[in-house]
Amino acid sequence: MANKMAMPRADKYQLTAENNNNTTTAQFEHTDLDSYGYTSTYRAQDVYQLLDTFITEVRKQLPCDGVEYNEDTLGLYFMDGVLGHHRCDYKIQFGEQLLGDIGFFREKRFHESEQVIIENLLAGLVRPLRNALQYQQALCFALRDDLTGLRNNTAYYDNISYEIERAKRYKIPFSLLLINLDNFMEINRQYGRDAGNSVLFEVAKRLESQARNSDIIFRKGGDEFLVFLTNTDISVACTAAKRIKKAVKSAPCIFKNSEIRFTMSIGVVTVLPNDSAFKLVDRADRALYQAKALGKDRIQAESRVDPVLQEQY
Repeated sequence: MANKMAMPRADKYQLTAENNNNTTTAQFEHTDLDSYGYTSTYRAQDVYQLLDTFITEVRKQLPCDGVEYNEDTLGLYFMDGVLGHHRCDYKIQFGEQLLGDIGFFREKRFHESEQVIIENLLAGLVRPLRNALQYQQALCFALRDDLTGLRNNTAYYDNISYEIERAKRYKIPFSLLLINLDNFMEINRQYGRDAGNSVLFEVAKRLESQARNSDIIFRKGGDEFLVFLTNTDISVACTAAKRIKKAVKSAPCIFKNSEIRFTMSIGVVTVLPNDSAFKLVDRADRALYQAKALGKDRIQAESRVDPVLQEQY
């Protein structure tokens, strides 16, 4: 059950809380957050860093197995920890602006006093979250590929550097797929550059259709794409690569009544303790090169981590 909290000042926002199938609405008045220490804690951070800091603060005050955040407008998804039998869900709003949904999970039921703690912490999160989302929206224009709408190569280095640090801190595995269309230059020569762009656009759509909410897809440049797989070891990443490869090349791309068929090769790597964003993609590039050398239309996992997959579809 969510409770109303009275604080000084009149700027209002709303949290709609759903806990164990009981839904209630709580109105909160905005306070001078510096007096609670929240503004200084959350100042000048992007959305994911902000949530990471917020979750750390939550766990200092109560046991929590997992936290999940989702924001549909910008397509943001964040998951830390694991799901549990009991959950508290909050829909966060500032005025008419929806800032996303956040859920807290654990095996034991959340007591009413613990919900008050969560709501107090959320009270300090709302304004920084609104500012971070506004900043994220502005960044989207600079970090999106014009042709496909996917995140671009610059976004890769921004996102992955942070995820590597999280992986080291929490010992959470993640993997990276580097995808390259085979003989793409031949498509441009035979059908023209517009046809090639149409193929790239269609491949991007198919990759997005196969991605989980937590996966992030980038266009690296040219005919190369990166798929970041959260909480995924090399074995699961190879299975995902097989599924993605099969789905993406399952049908031709139609351009001006022409059926353009294509194949793709994929390099698969998982993060290592000494990795940087550059080292990770460099290793993926070497795995991809091996796939090309072996005849293309293949999946190649980094040989020092997992056996080579050489399956054709």
